[in-house]
Amino acid sequence: MRLTPQDKVIFVATPEQLLCKSCYRHLWSTAAPLTALRGCRGIISIEELFRDLDILGIEIRNPNGTLYEIPFIFDVFGEDLESGRRWMTNFRKAAPNGIEPDSHCDCIPKLQCIDLLLQCTVAKYRRGPETPRCSFTHVPLGW
Repeated sequence: MRLTPQDKVIFVATPEQLLCKSCYRHLWSTAAPLTALRGCRGIISIEELFRDLDILGIEIRNPNGTLYEIPFIFDVFGEDLESGRRWMTNFRKAAPNGIEPDSHCDCIPKLQCIDLLLQCTVAKYRRGPETPRCSFTHVPLGW
């Protein structure tokens, strides 16, 4: 997928957005079927994205407009890839009904990394006024 110039500034999701049940379900339903997020491959994909942001010409910003500080991947997912792989597997696991996540994670840095990977690779994710909302006061993830 090729990004257009207006898509090259991406805003990090807020904790409120990531912890909203409806938004979390949307994040999960987009991420769960992706083979790129299977096991360690998801962590490696995130690391490659963060490494190549300059080459791709993507700028990541906080919701207040300041530049987002890219985290060291092992600070987010742990030093050993095994614990990160287990987390990724648990994140992608579906409930018995198959249409919602088996559990909800509240680890904001991990969820932000997955959200950023999806915004940069899967589709034109743009948060804006046309984005469907969970409520009148809540700004959803926007995909």
